[in-house]
Amino acid sequence: MAEQPAPPTFRALLRDKRVASAIAAVTIGRLAAGMVPFGMIALFTSKHELGWAGAAFAAFLIGAAVFGPYKGAFIDRFGAHRLLLPMALAFAVTASAAALTAQSGPVVLYPVALVLTAASAVLAPPNSAVLRTVWTEMARSDAENTRLHSLDSVVEEATFVVAPLLTSGIWLVVGAQWAVITGGLCALVGTVWFSRVIHLLGADRVVHGSPPAKAGPGVDKPSTVGILFSRNGMAVLAPMTALGLAMGALSVGYPAWALEHSHAQLAGVLMALDSVGGIVAGLIYGRLPDRQAQLWRRYFGATVILAAGVAVVALSTNLPVVMLGSLLVGASLTPMYIIAFVLVGAAFPKDRHTTVNASIGSAYNLGSGLSALAVGAALAEWRLTGTLLLAAALALLLGATALLGRTVPSPPAPTSVVPPSAEAEVL
Repeated sequence: MAEQPAPPTFRALLRDKRVASAIAAVTIGRLAAGMVPFGMIALFTSKHELGWAGAAFAAFLIGAAVFGPYKGAFIDRFGAHRLLLPMALAFAVTASAAALTAQSGPVVLYPVALVLTAASAVLAPPNSAVLRTVWTEMARSDAENTRLHSLDSVVEEATFVVAPLLTSGIWLVVGAQWAVITGGLCALVGTVWFSRVIHLLGADRVVHGSPPAKAGPGVDKPSTVGILFSRNGMAVLAPMTALGLAMGALSVGYPAWALEHSHAQLAGVLMALDSVGGIVAGLIYGRLPDRQAQLWRRYFGATVILAAGVAVVALSTNLPVVMLGSLLVGASLTPMYIIAFVLVGAAFPKDRHTTVNASIGSAYNLGSGLSALAVGAALAEWRLTGTLLLAAALALLLGATALLGRTVPSPPAPTSVVPPSAEAEVL
């Protein structure tokens, strides 16, 4: 068997202008995923409407979670070239309309603003899911695929640190509605750029779509729902739901812990530590030796670290210990995303890659949204320690489904799809 080429370093990947441009374009669009929902929260909060603020955030998460897999399926079928730009334009218009309705309209129009917020999430272009599919298509080896997803995940995590800060700055200077409008424009600008770059990445199937693969005689081709609820579908998506569950619980648990221990101002610091841990862990994981056969066990191992981190936060009574727990949670965060996206290429047919990539984000959003609502309600009756320990146990239980996954053998991609080296087309 021919030996696979050594994967390029992060620096070599960024010197390839195709890769760097694609990541930069999608990163601009990703800002919208933070700025629009947080902007709507800020907008309603500035009007002292906390209930509507929570409802707007839930509306965005639910819209994104429920329709994410179907947007991915449309991209797989009809291609990114046809769909991304119209979706980005519709998203920018709808998000802006939601912000202006909430800002200028009377209370009776707040439900309209919520519907528009949910609609914006439904219409948002799935640029991240498309880019993840592109990485799997263009990678020349399993190790290079892991390296591409690692680099992308680290940049994505850093983006979600910047987005709330940018939203807060715009809110303070000109008003929260302009943060939402700016987020919509970021999605549009990033998508326009990405649509121009994606043609250079050698992923024609992603760009133009592909007809549904024909099943054999007497065999029904699985539907989108069938793919997602298959053995491998559950093995990928249930642990990602566990990650969302843990992060949703901590989004309520961190402020509650901070108030309980008289460190109210440190709630944001603990959330930021999750991201710091994720960035460091992503950089480290991207340099680990590739072990394709161990991916499912690594996925479960990451959920064990996640559950341990939540448990440490639950049992902590002082700041150093809770910070350790937060870093442990972060240490599982980015590796779980990397492994999940790499598994898409190893465990699902090519004509469903964008569908499953989009579903990974949906699973996280669904777990996060439901968990935040449940933990917020539970804390009215339960102590924080017990609530978070229950969340950790549920995350571990869901994470164990990763051990049910099986890698599907596939023939190697033709080497002509991409240039022979990562630096070959550096301009």
